[in-house]
Amino acid sequence: MKNKNFKKKYEFKGLGVIRFLEKTRNWELDAGLKFSPTKKHREYFQTLELAKARANQLLIKLKNEGLNGFKLSPSEQLDASNAIKIINGLNVNLTQVAQFYATHATQKGSRMTISELIDDFFDRKCLDVENGEGVRPRTLGDYKSKNDRLRKEIGEIKVSEFSHIDHWEPLSKKLGRSSRRFENHLRTLLKFAVERGYIKSSPMIGKLKPAPPQKQPVVFTEVEWRRLIITALETEQEFGLLAYVLLTTVMGIRPESETRNLHWSDIDLVNKQIFIADDQTGKNFLGRNLLIPEFAIDLFSYCKVKEGPIIPTTINFNITWDKLREIAGFLKLGNKRKKVWNKWSHDVARHTAATMHYGMYQSKEKVSDFLGHTNKSTMRYYVKHAKGIGEEAKRFYSFKINDPQNEDIRKSVCKTLKASRGINYK
Repeated sequence: MKNKNFKKKYEFKGLGVIRFLEKTRNWELDAGLKFSPTKKHREYFQTLELAKARANQLLIKLKNEGLNGFKLSPSEQLDASNAIKIINGLNVNLTQVAQFYATHATQKGSRMTISELIDDFFDRKCLDVENGEGVRPRTLGDYKSKNDRLRKEIGEIKVSEFSHIDHWEPLSKKLGRSSRRFENHLRTLLKFAVERGYIKSSPMIGKLKPAPPQKQPVVFTEVEWRRLIITALETEQEFGLLAYVLLTTVMGIRPESETRNLHWSDIDLVNKQIFIADDQTGKNFLGRNLLIPEFAIDLFSYCKVKEGPIIPTTINFNITWDKLREIAGFLKLGNKRKKVWNKWSHDVARHTAATMHYGMYQSKEKVSDFLGHTNKSTMRYYVKHAKGIGEEAKRFYSFKINDPQNEDIRKSVCKTLKASRGINYK
């Protein structure tokens, strides 16, 4: 007997209908084309309660995930499952992860390497200089030096993947005492990347630490600069390094980047000046004229060669320069020219020249021009302020070969030469 109150169809708003099928005595859940553009979504149940329960599940899933949640292929579902495992515990969902990726993956920094960032940074700085703006040319030279080292160490890393902890901290240990200078430059590069929109924020943690107090530069004592000049004089016929000693210790010319680029044609003994061209500085800095003091004019006259480059060959120079310094008492050579001990400090000759110049003229502006500095504050790294330096500077600039103060030093140098070479130097 049929039940006249038996309801055969139930509407589920937003999903579809559940209907009773007389032929099979089952309940059909019909969601239409909501989950597929070509095939209707239908499921069959033995009871109405099971059909309603499934309908409620589909409504919840449809609300939470949208229609696309039902269109994932098996591989996409597996990928989504793996992604959920990765972000588990991070208090984010897949939608937030996708939005984050869409934001950052479209930035140039997601594809750009540190090396490419360096190129972009340097090109733009050069363009600014060409337009009469930006940094000084010499600063570009400083940038290039740091850029080359950073390119070598971290150039292949993606800008977006660079990490302060994973990349910078190990590199800073490797760089040692120079790490602060490179950190400052790296922060500048990454700040540039943010300004250009390559990354959202710099990965560098915290702020650059204050610079440590600068120690006064090491300079020659009076006995040392006298001994160096006298040794160069006594060995001039053999080594030919008197001009090099005068250019670095008296004229303050950079030993590596300038003196090795000079020729005798740049030294005008008649007009008592030395011209350093912009392509001879190694610092991308405009050339400069240096006045030669009277005592140096006299010493230059003892040079056995006055033509061609100041340093004809690098290999021969390195050998003879070590020998001269050994005779002068600055280092001790062992087998195969290995230095047993070495008291020669880096740039000590240039520091001495700067200190004597300042002691003589007491002018920061003059000594900065003398050194070829664009930044007057840089002078503090080259000049030693000490009691009595003015009096010593007067003695330095009045140096004479036959000065009685030099006689004992000359005898000591000749004795060292005779003992080491078996040659009787007069």
